[in-house]
Amino acid sequence: MMIHFHILCTVEDPLWPLFLDTYTSSFPIDEQRPIDKLAQLLYCETRFQAMALLDNSGNCLGILTTWTFENFIYIEHFALHCTLRSQGYGSMALQAFIHSHSLPTVLEVEPPVDDITCRRVQFYKRCGLEIYDFDYIQPPYSPELSSVPLRLMGTLSDAYSLEDITIILHQKVYGMK
Repeated sequence: MMIHFHILCTVEDPLWPLFLDTYTSSFPIDEQRPIDKLAQLLYCETRFQAMALLDNSGNCLGILTTWTFENFIYIEHFALHCTLRSQGYGSMALQAFIHSHSLPTVLEVEPPVDDITCRRVQFYKRCGLEIYDFDYIQPPYSPELSSVPLRLMGTLSDAYSLEDITIILHQKVYGMK
């Protein structure tokens, strides 16, 4: 089976409601961008892409949001529909995405402190990402939300500065000055 990446360009896309359902059910509220701001990015931010992950029949398997910068691609959100997890679709989709680009990939992940977070980190490692020993805080998406202590994972070489990547993410993705 092939995974197809359907780019959502407007909220009128027929897959937008399925995208939002997976988005809102997969992430804690502090790790969700407000829906109006998410929709606004579709129209206003050329570096941002929201995608529905589709199978050969056009069924929506999950979602992916990314930001493309000069030296790396940042995966902001990645999730499968809850009924499709642990069936191999996630690794197939993530590996297909990573291998479709020449730039290194970076994402945020919860620190591995319990069974669920350890399994999530192991999943990303099996997909070829490395966890970095670097203190990282995800800024809040809006004033009423909290910042989140996370870790960075990616396919970066030693030439990349995690401090520089953090500055880019905080300024461009989270709007910090």
